[in-house]
Amino acid sequence: MKLGTFMMPLHPPEKSRTICFEEDIELVVLADELGFTEAWVGQHHTVAWEPIPSNDLFIATVLPRTKNIRFGTGVSIIPQHHPANIAVRLAFLDHLSRGRIYCGFGQGGVPTDWGLFDLPDPKTQGLMTLEGIDMILKLWSAEAPFDFKGDFWRIRIADPVPELGIGELLKPYQRPHPPIAMSIVKGESMAARTAGQRGYIPISTNLVPFSIVGRQWEVYCEGAEEGGQPPPDRANWRVSRSIYVGDSTQEARQHCLNGSFARSYGYLIKVLTSLNMLSLMKRDPQMPDEAVTPEYCMDELAIVGDVDECTRQLNELYEVSGGFGTLLMIAQDWDDKEKWHQSIERLAKDVVPQLP
Repeated sequence: MKLGTFMMPLHPPEKSRTICFEEDIELVVLADELGFTEAWVGQHHTVAWEPIPSNDLFIATVLPRTKNIRFGTGVSIIPQHHPANIAVRLAFLDHLSRGRIYCGFGQGGVPTDWGLFDLPDPKTQGLMTLEGIDMILKLWSAEAPFDFKGDFWRIRIADPVPELGIGELLKPYQRPHPPIAMSIVKGESMAARTAGQRGYIPISTNLVPFSIVGRQWEVYCEGAEEGGQPPPDRANWRVSRSIYVGDSTQEARQHCLNGSFARSYGYLIKVLTSLNMLSLMKRDPQMPDEAVTPEYCMDELAIVGDVDECTRQLNELYEVSGGFGTLLMIAQDWDDKEKWHQSIERLAKDVVPQLP
């Protein structure tokens, strides 16, 4: 089992943004020192709880401070950026890192972000995302002149001057391009099916019960068969979980219930309720909405306890899901820096080595 982190990140809105970003940088440096293999960084423009608006800029900041850890955009939100801009920025990042980059693509799920960019309905954004990915892949391989016409973008260079390098786009360091990933949220996920069809890396969310995670892999495999891909290797599957490893299970529960860990679930519950997606979190579809509380989420969705209890829960997740290759620890706010450092070190040194 490999260990990585997925950084939304999660920070209380009242906390200094500068302190939040410094903490996020420190987390990545610590993760690199502890042997984490990868860090995926999210982006949002209008969400105070998840304050990084430019994940490629954040990655560029931490690259020279780390040695081995690979970075992924988790995700580059296609409808909120022009595909040509995404293509050249990620290619640039790939060179700066000498190939330590993954590219995660998706459409985003924040209505205020949609309004900020005057975007259409979510279904149309899904179509934009697929077209944008195709445009990026074309730009990473094409030589001018070219004229790519889609339903949402037209990208062209009509009159290049090759002898002067005019009209030449930057290509990635990794050839033909960095590995591509897609985030998977729902059980019957179109993103899972699309990722399978295209052979992209699947990254399962931390917001669903264990049993739903297993269904996501099944849909991914169905997509791979539909797309004529080789049988998927579970070692390529990433599964995200919110994790806290305490001195004792009682201490761990109390710390999480009384701090930003539980508050972050309160935020996520409200967000999913507003999107009519709270059912994602439910162990039983018939559960009333009011039963989905931060404490319920901690018990059913998160991994909280001492070393033995967290190891037990993660082994259960592995068995229920059928197995996966990389565990992604969700980056939580450090409301107690010393305790969170200890939790991360216990996870890396004492828990993960006991997993399959």
